[in-house]
Amino acid sequence: MLAGIEQLRPWRFHSTNVPMALPQPAAAETAWAVYGGDESYYTGKLEAYLRAKGIAYRVVPFSPRNRRRAARYTGVMQAPQVERPDGSWLVDTTAIIDYVETLHAEPAIHPRSPSVRFISRLLEDFADEWLWRPAMHYRWSYPDSARLVSRWLAAHLTGVPVPFTAKRLYWYARQWWWFVRDDGVNARTRTAVEATYHQTLATLESCFADQPFVLGARPCAADFGFFASMFRHFACDPTPSQIMRDTAPRVFAWVGRMWSLHPGAVAAAAPVEMVPDAARPLVAEATGVYLPYLQAMATAHGERQKRLQLHLQDVDWDEPVKPYRVWCLAELRRRYGELDDRDRTEVDEILGDARASAILAAADDGVVDGPIPALPIRHPKGSPPRDSWWRE
Repeated sequence: MLAGIEQLRPWRFHSTNVPMALPQPAAAETAWAVYGGDESYYTGKLEAYLRAKGIAYRVVPFSPRNRRRAARYTGVMQAPQVERPDGSWLVDTTAIIDYVETLHAEPAIHPRSPSVRFISRLLEDFADEWLWRPAMHYRWSYPDSARLVSRWLAAHLTGVPVPFTAKRLYWYARQWWWFVRDDGVNARTRTAVEATYHQTLATLESCFADQPFVLGARPCAADFGFFASMFRHFACDPTPSQIMRDTAPRVFAWVGRMWSLHPGAVAAAAPVEMVPDAARPLVAEATGVYLPYLQAMATAHGERQKRLQLHLQDVDWDEPVKPYRVWCLAELRRRYGELDDRDRTEVDEILGDARASAILAAADDGVVDGPIPALPIRHPKGSPPRDSWWRE
């Protein structure tokens, strides 16, 4: 079975036909160490970005030991985390992209227009967070995916001297409980969860009929956000991959296009100057469901509730309150508030939803003090680390 996993495992899209302007393995003293995994949602997102920027890196599989070491500096138990050769640390893919763009301005990933840049960030956040639940559901609710990935995780979990079968069962039980059952996926909500994937696929498929990337000729933050789930989960796990190949071949091609990005290809593409009509349905998905969800999450957090209970998509949701997503809304509000009147008016026109604009303009009602300091991080933190959703 393990030999079969190695054959089926498309985590890295190996191909002898990919142009060799891609980052190659570098010496340990020059490459960034990316602590994560070849199965990881956000590690794939960060890898695609580093490849697009031409930054040499090496993936170091997370183990209990190096996870604890990373959390001493960054304050959170989440993947990926980056250790640079100078000893500094980076964490959170959105924050890492922003930081790296200040170091390596070209080829630019963020659109130059403030209003278009805001929409790109909104779509990145929507893709990062809202597609997490269907990605986990398709991986851990379907037996073929669950068997494949739990075996892979068990084979690659280092530093834990327990039998292989025990590790496989541990991974299956842990992932299914924490990221499926406890996150609100059940018989009542399953249809809505799967509809989110199908709807996003259909919208992206239509979008890519007119352009190679989400907002035009050049990839931007929105592309890397969607890539997080579309690569390591939806394009690689058996069930969602079959759905993608059958119903959204342009999306499947875009996944390969994103993975084969290199600085020359990005630099040669025309910068994104506007939000094309083809991308407007993606914006509508973010404004119609995701922003109201974030608002409800912030309200629940402000009221010190442990769980969010919300009627959305015609179903009742019950899931843990996640401080990280409260921070996501606060960040969107901060960026929206930094726009001048003209750019904010342009954003409101693109959103086309007065309720969404009101949510972005509102004062924070559940503010979270993010545990992550400004990047880069150079000194260990004294406080205990938080989990991936920033719960203490």
